[in-house]
Amino acid sequence: MKALTRSLSGGALDVLGVHGVELEEPLSTELPVNTLRVDRVWKMKNQDLFHLEFQTKRESTLHRFLEYDARLANEHRARIRTVVLYHANVANAPSDLDIGAAYYRVENVFLRNLDGDQALADVANHLRHGTWEPSDRIRLGLALNMRLVDQNRAFDRVRELIPQVPDEAERDLVVSAILVLGDQGLTEEQRAVLRKELRRVSKLAEELYEEGRMEGRVEERVQIAFNLLRKGLSLEDIADTTKLSKQEIEDLARKLTN
Repeated sequence: MKALTRSLSGGALDVLGVHGVELEEPLSTELPVNTLRVDRVWKMKNQDLFHLEFQTKRESTLHRFLEYDARLANEHRARIRTVVLYHANVANAPSDLDIGAAYYRVENVFLRNLDGDQALADVANHLRHGTWEPSDRIRLGLALNMRLVDQNRAFDRVRELIPQVPDEAERDLVVSAILVLGDQGLTEEQRAVLRKELRRVSKLAEELYEEGRMEGRVEERVQIAFNLLRKGLSLEDIADTTKLSKQEIEDLARKLTN
């Protein structure tokens, strides 16, 4: 998220027609009361909030986003700018909602209106001439969700271009955009191939992969501990088996009791 914050700033979103976004810090995406989770929210440098949603299907009504933003506004007492990115298979969606007591509006960006092949050509040209710019992060990160002549050929082109980004920090910003936004329209097979490629060229992707593996191992140990608790084993035996701390196992035991 820290990398994505930098990745989407500095004029990077200008290529989508979303101007003047300077993000400062990511905020929690869990909202109180019957917990809702928005896609991404940041505090901007002007202290407004920037709410970003990515949709692969048409949103038929804005009531859900209105609820998100109403809760965000109540939580942070700030103005909110909501941008909805739509995958290339979506042609139109509502941008405003009049509920009588209030009028609500979002900014829709339809990626089908952007030429993904041209975006990749621009990136290749900028890399070739050493004229890389912030918008290239978004061109490369979201090209596979734009309008394409041949999705498979574009997929291969993205894989070729990512390692060519010469600056390691900038390459991590591209990777963050792809991991959080750009792979949502891909097949599971494509996603697995792309993430393997990203791990090869980016320390950020490798760190995220290792972190995910560690979290998976912890979750597995927790599940084993639950099973052993149900069987009545002692805390000491469970701690020795799972390598969890005694305090962690006591917390699990309380949850099991409740």
